[in-house]
Amino acid sequence: MSLLRRLNAQALPLGLAGLLLWGAPATAQTLETETVKVSASRVEKELLDVPMSVSVVTKEQIKESTATTVGGLLEDVPGVQVVNSGAQGLKRISLRGENPTRVLILIDGQKIAENKSMDGTPLLVDPAIIERIEVIKGPASVLYGSEALGGVVNIITKKGGTKPIQGQITSSYNGSTKGFDESLSIYGAYKGFKYRATGFNTYQHNLSTPEGEAPHSKFKEQSGSAFLSYDFSDKFTLGGSYEQFYSDVMAGTTEDNSFYVDISPWERKKAAVFMEARNLTSFLPKLRLDAFWQDTHKKMLNHVEANSGTTSVLMNNYADNTNEQWGASMQSDWALGESNYLIAGYEFNRDGLDADTNTYSNMSIPITPFMTRKINSLTHYKYEGYMDTHAVYGLMETKLPWDFTLNYGVRQTWVRSTMNTARGDKTTTSQMMGPPTTTYSNPSAGGEGSSWESQPVFNLSLMWQGIDDMTLRAGFSQGFRVPNLQEKYIISSMGGGTVEPNASLKPEHSNNWEVGARYAAHGLALDASLFYTVATDYIATEQTGNNIYRYRNVSSAKTHGMELSGSYDLPFGFTPYVSATWMKRQYDNGDYTTWKTGVPEWTGRAGVRSLHSVNDDVDIIGDVYARFASQTQTESGSSRIEYKNDAWTTANAMLGVKFGKEKQYMVVGEVLNIFNQKYSLEPNAAIYEPGVHANIKVSVEF
Repeated sequence: MSLLRRLNAQALPLGLAGLLLWGAPATAQTLETETVKVSASRVEKELLDVPMSVSVVTKEQIKESTATTVGGLLEDVPGVQVVNSGAQGLKRISLRGENPTRVLILIDGQKIAENKSMDGTPLLVDPAIIERIEVIKGPASVLYGSEALGGVVNIITKKGGTKPIQGQITSSYNGSTKGFDESLSIYGAYKGFKYRATGFNTYQHNLSTPEGEAPHSKFKEQSGSAFLSYDFSDKFTLGGSYEQFYSDVMAGTTEDNSFYVDISPWERKKAAVFMEARNLTSFLPKLRLDAFWQDTHKKMLNHVEANSGTTSVLMNNYADNTNEQWGASMQSDWALGESNYLIAGYEFNRDGLDADTNTYSNMSIPITPFMTRKINSLTHYKYEGYMDTHAVYGLMETKLPWDFTLNYGVRQTWVRSTMNTARGDKTTTSQMMGPPTTTYSNPSAGGEGSSWESQPVFNLSLMWQGIDDMTLRAGFSQGFRVPNLQEKYIISSMGGGTVEPNASLKPEHSNNWEVGARYAAHGLALDASLFYTVATDYIATEQTGNNIYRYRNVSSAKTHGMELSGSYDLPFGFTPYVSATWMKRQYDNGDYTTWKTGVPEWTGRAGVRSLHSVNDDVDIIGDVYARFASQTQTESGSSRIEYKNDAWTTANAMLGVKFGKEKQYMVVGEVLNIFNQKYSLEPNAAIYEPGVHANIKVSVEF
């Protein structure tokens, strides 16, 4: 493309970027923001008082964002790496270098189970219902149990309002996919009742990248949710909610149209009830009971074509998986004198799996120039199993002299993994001359069986708050992850190889040491963490034959790094800020050790945002910033194959206006990747990230 054509193609977004940079007023009054509160420690506190590394995506940040997925809301959180595996509509989260299978995804404190996936738990929720997102980094198994080895993403949904009838309508356009999304919420509060109903819809076309359109990257999502609670008094509340999320997702590669994955649908349904009692006695400030039912259903087609000379192979893998969950929990808070606060609880989860997999293959093999053998086969696998998890936990906060606070806790977990059904049936038809020949067999499907795991974990941290508005902290925490049903009992035949299960797998473990500091006063906000994590008994695949692999506890990792976020309010409403992560990770698979683990050494975002009040009815917001990542290298396999991603930096700009007596109207426009940088978030990524594009979002509250 000639330079003139490139300039014409980018004229609109570059022009909008210039308008964003020029349009902010030079003088205005800085607006105050409310204190950030989080429930990461299982009791709501101000962020300054939380004894662990936590980042929060706030309600206001979500409101101003044009992101169409939850992954888009999390991409700038220190320690977070967004993983999409070629599917723009199906984001997963890596924390501090840990694989998404080792990150626990919660919605209102209740997990999404995924017992048949090699890629981890997806974010099956839409941004329209989210109040805030809390990201707990580092092992959090004492607080949240198995799978929290790398950390926790807890998505807190919106509840009721403050007036009898309120509402919000939003609509946005994404220039990288030429797609729209819309949402409508009706909510309120009246005589003790609180309610909310929300509907959401998005359809995004194939992604536009600097290399052109990425095939098989479109997706659509739809959801509906409802919440209702009633305050019988200022001490007792009863409530419930229902959510239904539907997605239709395509995944593929930029270079190869002969491979793609079609997930249609991947949906989630959830019903939950809760009871909360407050200030029952002077020593029992809170008692809460929760119960929920959740069902996630996935239908997936994995399509592969291969041609070598005159030999052709077509393979379609069809999966139909249902994860059904039942769960209940009880948590009580105890004030033990003036210096001790105890949180104690019990949790139960049953994660059931009902899965069918069909593999169809068609192969044509030339025998002579005039004769071809055709082989068709159909293999069916059937799995039925469940995991029962019981856990008790206790966490104590003790106030010590000289402004010190000691936090310590323990959790004991019991997990029973059972596979009741694991069978395979195969039909093969071969034809060269004459009538076809059909044979039947029963290939290995893995195995049936049952096993128990019992695991205690501990944490200990010390905080000092001897200086106003500052917290210094140091802590130790443990994590563990129980192998899922796929790793123990289910055979997998996707991706060009076969992975065999291993019923003898042990849980994975990790120990984490961390020091950190927070400060928030006089316009300055700082949050920094230094961490060192040692993980052992990693479950990885070992090659046992030609394209045959088996799960084993053979790997370990050591990770150290620093996470930093900071901002400072300058006069006239401008705030320079930075959020950055420096991280190094060493991986040992039992045969070799490498630092090339697919983790960029540096990632982050830096810029200047503005918040100006023109008058009582109009606020203008703006943000000019860069996102960046250093070079990424990956070394894997017995042959030590290397993949590399070059370092990248993108330039971005946003401008918005909020107006009305209650600032109930909002229009936000942004231009991302202004200089059309070609980059990807993952080593050996299937597709590049979007090129230069413009987004716009309109929101009305009433």
